[in-house]
Amino acid sequence: MERYRTKSAVFALLLRHHQEEVLLQQRFQTGIGDGHYDLAAGGHVEAQESMKQALVRELHEELGLTVQPADLEFATLIHANYGNDTVYYCGYFVVKDYQGTPWIAEPDQASQLDWYSVHDLPQDLLWDRRRALENYQRGIPYDEVGWHN
Repeated sequence: MERYRTKSAVFALLLRHHQEEVLLQQRFQTGIGDGHYDLAAGGHVEAQESMKQALVRELHEELGLTVQPADLEFATLIHANYGNDTVYYCGYFVVKDYQGTPWIAEPDQASQLDWYSVHDLPQDLLWDRRRALENYQRGIPYDEVGWHN
């Protein structure tokens, strides 16, 4: 299967305590954003996968969770131009229900996993993940960043 053909990615918003806390990981040895905080699970949408199918896979691979596609609720979509011909459609979904306890299932890519207040997020949370969380909280379903009008 050819990787990254779709130029799209998905990310999970795992929220608890009436959406006052979000689960974050600290990136480690990935080559992109190492040492920064990221949403707890996410990744590229593979060829022949829907965004929900990809996120179900990523949640299992990264956190050891079992999630049904029906338990993913669309939060926001960001069409991002990161520069250097890197353009992605990034879909964000709230995980409404899951089976298992989140743990770092890929210790070669994450060094920490913990719940954080959505009102006191780590300063070094990746900027686009912060923006997606803010978009969700503000009810903004679609956003574009990095484009010059």
